[in-house]
Amino acid sequence: MRISTKFIETGMRLTRPIYGRNGETLLNRGTTLTTQYIMSLRRHGILTVNIDSGFEEDFSDALEDIVRCSVMKKVQHEIMVNRNRISIKNITNQVEMLIDEIISGKKIIGNLTEICSADMYTYAHSVDVCTLSLMLGIRLNYKKDKLLQLGTGCLLHDLGKTKVLPEILNKPGVLDSAEFSEIKKHPLYGYKMLLDNNEDIDPESANIVLDHHEKYDGSGYPRGLKGQEIAEMSVICAVADVYNAITTDRIYRRAMPPHEVYEMIMASGNMMFEQRVVEAFLKCIVPYNIGSIVRLSNGFVGRVCRLNPSLPLRPIIRLLDSREEINLVQEKSIVINGLLQHEDIIKEEIDRALEKVGSFKFRQDFTAI
Repeated sequence: MRISTKFIETGMRLTRPIYGRNGETLLNRGTTLTTQYIMSLRRHGILTVNIDSGFEEDFSDALEDIVRCSVMKKVQHEIMVNRNRISIKNITNQVEMLIDEIISGKKIIGNLTEICSADMYTYAHSVDVCTLSLMLGIRLNYKKDKLLQLGTGCLLHDLGKTKVLPEILNKPGVLDSAEFSEIKKHPLYGYKMLLDNNEDIDPESANIVLDHHEKYDGSGYPRGLKGQEIAEMSVICAVADVYNAITTDRIYRRAMPPHEVYEMIMASGNMMFEQRVVEAFLKCIVPYNIGSIVRLSNGFVGRVCRLNPSLPLRPIIRLLDSREEINLVQEKSIVINGLLQHEDIIKEEIDRALEKVGSFKFRQDFTAI
């Protein structure tokens, strides 16, 4: 899990090496943080680090930014420049890079001046869906050839959206029935583009493009498949697609908090998605990031300081007022009521200060009577 160095503590273990401004290694992967190391990181201006969250896999820890940006640019080139003759080999090469990065956890060195410009965010979704899908595939013991099929289909899953008008894709309001019908055609558009122009596309990968909006209960599109009629790789892409879409800010709505999405996916087994895939998916993500500020049902406000892998929705909370820690696994009567933003915290601090001032003034007035 990637967290701010503001929230790191002694005893946390690094899952990725930390590099200085000149590319030198400051701390190796697997290093356990000490007070001295923490002070050194802050002194070097390191803003974030990747630490072991206790989960076997962690989506937020899967890719270096430089790798993610590089893959995004190459996918953009294939889709926008070679739209009618996409090189499946080039796409497969990108999938192999992602597999290598996820499995080995090593830093793949690229051009460190390469950054993601604003127009690249259109392609970030495809790379993130592919990454999470590959993590699911690895957890489900897929072999290399199957991972390549899965990753290729996931990188191209939204190819058909290039045939949909931008004003429909980016409409800030509610889509009318005609617009929604057009959006629902994008799996067919993408599937046809691949079959018409790419003889070397694997049928399994093409089916992911076609079926990634199908639902276990038959309510999906475009074919209305249900249950075991939907290939598992398409289900993997579907759950990754939904998770990434609703945890990302869109032009027409704000992102949902990860813990709410976690609960939604957890309840979707054998309704939206096959239960086996849902269970594997929940082991690849965390509902709360370390450092998140939460309000508890007992009225207290605290910061998530550690996670409970066996019960991810019940982390360990450090109260802001007293620094006391509450383990929600042990304190079963207390639950998290919601996440707080920094502006909410500042407002609460002001209100608390005003209450103290008011209480002090009341005591003064009472004493004077």
